[in-house]
Amino acid sequence: MYAEKSIKNLPEELRPREKLSRLGAEALSEEELVAIILGSGSKGEDVMSLAKKVVELGWERIGSMTVEQLVNEVKGLGIAKACQIKAVVEISKRINDPYGSFKISSPQEAYRFVKEKVQFDERREHLIALYLTPTNKVISFEVVAIGKMNSLHADPKDILYGAVKSACSSLIILHNHPKGEAKPSKDDLEFTKRLLHACELLGFELLDHIIITQKGYYSFRAEGKL
Repeated sequence: MYAEKSIKNLPEELRPREKLSRLGAEALSEEELVAIILGSGSKGEDVMSLAKKVVELGWERIGSMTVEQLVNEVKGLGIAKACQIKAVVEISKRINDPYGSFKISSPQEAYRFVKEKVQFDERREHLIALYLTPTNKVISFEVVAIGKMNSLHADPKDILYGAVKSACSSLIILHNHPKGEAKPSKDDLEFTKRLLHACELLGFELLDHIIITQKGYYSFRAEGKL
C-alpha cells in the first residue's frame, strides 16, 4: 500500500489552500477542493482522508442524500460539514440549471421573472418569450425582438424557433408598452391569434401573452383572451 500524507505533513506550497492561491482552482484534485470546503478534519480523521471519503461517494449520490444520511455514511463527518457539502452541491446544480428554481404558475410570476431578468430600454418595445417544461419550470428565455416606442415587428416563427430549440412544452410571451396603457392594441390581438394558431399546429401550448407597463401588466389569459 502507498502511504498517504496528511496536510500537516505536506510542504506548505502543496497544501490545498496555498496551492489554489498559487496555481488556481483548476490545478487541484476533487479531494483537495473538498478539503478546502471542509476546512478541517475531525477527531481522529485528517481533512484529506475525510475529503477522500466524500469524493468516493460520488456527486450524484451525494445530491440525492439527506444531511443525516451523509453524516451516517461518512464516518467523522458532522452535521455542519455535511451541510457545507450539500450547500456546494446545490449551488453547482443551480449554476448548471440557472432557471431551475423558477416555476411560473401565474401571470404575476411571469411578470416578476421578466422584470428581474430583462433590462428594458424604456424608449422601445421588447418582445420576450419564456420557454417552459410540462411543470412550468423555465428552461430558457429570449428577447425575440426590439422595436420602436409604439411598434414592434415579429413573426410567430421567430418565437417558435426558440420553442423548438429548447424542446419546451409551453411558452409565455410578454411585451412592454413603454408609454402606453396595459391594454392590447388591435395588432396585439391579431398577433396573439396568429401565434396561438402556429403553436397549435406545432404542438406547443401558448399559456399567456402579457403586456407590461411601468405600473403593472395585462394578462390575456386572466382576461379570457386565451
